[in-house]
Amino acid sequence: MPKPMNERLHLASIEITQRCNRQCDYCEQIKSEREMSVAQFDALLDTLTSEGVEAIALGGGEPTLHSALPDLLDRARRRGLRAGLTTNARAPDLVLSLADAGLLESFGVSAGKGCWTTMVAHPRATVNLLLLREGQAAVMRWGIEAIQRGARCLLLLGYKGNRPEFVPSTSELSDVFRLLTRLGRKANVTIAADDYTRRRLGLAQTCGEGFVRVQLDGSRDSCCFPTCEYREGYLPN
Repeated sequence: MPKPMNERLHLASIEITQRCNRQCDYCEQIKSEREMSVAQFDALLDTLTSEGVEAIALGGGEPTLHSALPDLLDRARRRGLRAGLTTNARAPDLVLSLADAGLLESFGVSAGKGCWTTMVAHPRATVNLLLLREGQAAVMRWGIEAIQRGARCLLLLGYKGNRPEFVPSTSELSDVFRLLTRLGRKANVTIAADDYTRRRLGLAQTCGEGFVRVQLDGSRDSCCFPTCEYREGYLPN
């Protein structure tokens, strides 16, 4: 199994497209037909590698909708960068072929979306379990199904965004993480949580060390989402 991309790496999350082929109720991402050009991406990689970035995570939008995704990944590989992406599993054959070709070090597959169950057994796959408020049953159902289908790694993500009706309580996060951890021990499956969730649970005091998020227009942020309550100087509305 590939080593997970984590805070010990210098990681850049890059928005390569604003295209998406789903309409998730909770999603606040801008949707359009815009995508990052190959030339812009190439120049960005030069800058990032000069700054010591070791790994990139391609996002959007849905990254598989970028018109030149294999080319982008090949350019990253030629620079020695580890590359990953997160997908809604609407193009499973494309993602699996890129992973098998060595262009993807790892990929996250969003549970409950697209053809997600056909992808979870791949050795480079991490199953992303997004917990929304009152969504414990769905997350546990997905986790059990993923393990039954051969998943090796599950990642719990708590919803982060501006819609309070979707924000899970800390007790919900704690209960689900505890149950998943118990399930993982029995099945010998890795159970993890993203940095934000770990901070919510008191398992970490900091997050995002060595992390930068790059938007389609080239702007940067050190937080993985704009209105994080852990952002320095953040004031809630």
